Amino acid sequence: MRKSIFILILMAGFITAPLFSGSKEKGEKCNIDIECKFQLTCKEGVCVKKAEFDYGSGKSGKQCNIDADCIGSGKCNAGKSGKKYCTG
Repeated sequence: MRKSIFILILMAGFITAPLFSGSKEKGEKCNIDIECKFQLTCKEGVCVKKAEFDYGSGKSGKQCNIDADCIGSGKCNAGKSGKKYCTG
């Protein structure tokens, strides 16, 4: 009985988690992960695609200088302290 209730609560969490995720898109400024939309994480002040959802080049969240450094993985957006990251 306890296991089935626990499983139901866990399943409800997985179903509703995307509904409560943040509203910021890739490349937008952020302070914490929950500000970014589902499948995104806050990396040094910019929302980038989580590595486990980066099916392209695998460069999401990596440091870059220009957009060409991120081919196949979004644009190069500035985060905190002047560092730039590929958004995915």
